[in-house]
Amino acid sequence: MTIFFYGPNTYGLRQQLNQMIEAYRAKSGSDFGLERVDGSSAKPRDLVAILQAAPFLANSRLVIVEGLAGNKAVGEKLADMLTAVPNSTVAVFVEREIDQRTALFKALSRADKVMKFEALAGGQLSGWVVQEVQRLGGTIERAAVQELVDLTGGDQWRLAGEIGKLVNYDAAITRDTVRRLVTPSIDQSVFGLVEAMTAGRVDAALTAYRNLLAAREPELYILTMIQWQLRNLLLAKTAPNLTQAELAKVAGMSPYVAGKMMAAHRRHDESTLRQAYLEAADCEL
Repeated sequence: MTIFFYGPNTYGLRQQLNQMIEAYRAKSGSDFGLERVDGSSAKPRDLVAILQAAPFLANSRLVIVEGLAGNKAVGEKLADMLTAVPNSTVAVFVEREIDQRTALFKALSRADKVMKFEALAGGQLSGWVVQEVQRLGGTIERAAVQELVDLTGGDQWRLAGEIGKLVNYDAAITRDTVRRLVTPSIDQSVFGLVEAMTAGRVDAALTAYRNLLAAREPELYILTMIQWQLRNLLLAKTAPNLTQAELAKVAGMSPYVAGKMMAAHRRHDESTLRQAYLEAADCEL
């Protein structure tokens, strides 16, 4: 059997992969048939041998191949390799980013099972937070869910860590608990800074900037993030008819960031955003 996992949601992808590995260990009773392959450096001949090998000290094999997208030597030949995988082997191919125009993607898309892991946003992300809290034996207020998502920038990896910390502190998570225990992400801090800047709230903007410096964020990195936020706001402002998913795709944002920009750009006029973006570029120069 051949399986293809890909997409930008690395957290969801890793969780699915880890579940598969644990299920294999539970069924086989050992790691003897488990093999991981660095696809970026694998030679075609070696990969063929690995995929076609018979089980040794095990009844079956689970082969996980990651990073083939950067290996041009394998791309053109993978289609033939997949047809030669024996019934005793489950071969899982994992890619975070892959050009869908390539021969490699076309070959992998014909695998027995294909799963694309999209980044969660909006109601899906909020629902996942609630489920994760409940899985750990806790409860969370509705307002606390949004507060937690905002402070972490919607990063599932960080959300998972913060949820574990919050549940251990108090199983009944409130908005106040989230505010006391969760440090805002750099994205969220800069977003607040840009909001204050473009609204003319100088004191609030300076306070946000000093907080970033106190957190030892480099000045040029802060400037870069300011430019990035202004760019995203401008893109959302000048493409009001796009959906959240469309904006995320064409502008290279995560769905969460695209949603934030679509909600925020209405509070600003285009000329102010353009002027701020140009001044940020002049500042860097």
